[in-house]
Amino acid sequence: MERHFTKQFHRTIVFIILFSFSLQILGGCGSSYPAPGIDGKKYTYLYQLVEPVNLTKLDFIDSQISISFSIDDAAISYTILNLTNKTISIESGSAMLGIDSTFTPVRNIVSLYSDSVKGFAPLNLPARGSLSDIIIPRNNIYWSENGWTEKDLFATLDSGTVSGRKNVTKNIGRKLVLILPVKTGDKKSEYVFKFKVAAIRVLPPEKPFAEKHRPPAPSLYSGNINPWITVSVAAGIALVSGAIILAQKKPVGPLN
Repeated sequence: MERHFTKQFHRTIVFIILFSFSLQILGGCGSSYPAPGIDGKKYTYLYQLVEPVNLTKLDFIDSQISISFSIDDAAISYTILNLTNKTISIESGSAMLGIDSTFTPVRNIVSLYSDSVKGFAPLNLPARGSLSDIIIPRNNIYWSENGWTEKDLFATLDSGTVSGRKNVTKNIGRKLVLILPVKTGDKKSEYVFKFKVAAIRVLPPEKPFAEKHRPPAPSLYSGNINPWITVSVAAGIALVSGAIILAQKKPVGPLN
């Protein structure tokens, strides 16, 4: 009986040692990430314009317009200059935004905080004038108990897990496509801008969120749907409009 008890006791001690050792190994494998359930690391995306021209800068110019883009976690923002001597209409409310080959209707600066996203007039841009606008998938911004909430275009958090990190990094090379209708007189054309995810960077712990700017949301009681359209007239060159500039700072840090 005593021999049997001693054998069982030794087995128990061995099991405890092996179990403790296994926990140390598992803990070591995940030491570079926060524990599951914590937001983990935050990432930001670098884009390259690949159509209609292939440029590292997100700028485009032709005989009608000069346009500069900025892409943050949830939206495409742009400043556009009318290079013609005629008024042109930017029909951004009728634009389409696609990820790879799946396209969705959008909200623009007019309908950003509106219950309705139909029936809004185009943004008329006078000769040599410029304006700033924003494009976000229609269902990617909504009112919740925490206020206006946005959904990211691509995953930007790894949730503190290896699988979460893979879910972020697999987006390298994916395409973001904007179809933007523009009307000059009676002539309507569609600009197709295609952006590629060129790189992904980890945001440093002291700056856990990529910078993005939005127009201030109107008061729920004011009835003012859109206080934030500003058009400026340029002196023959691309100028920044008098509105708030929609831009993001360059992300910092390698993907690691």
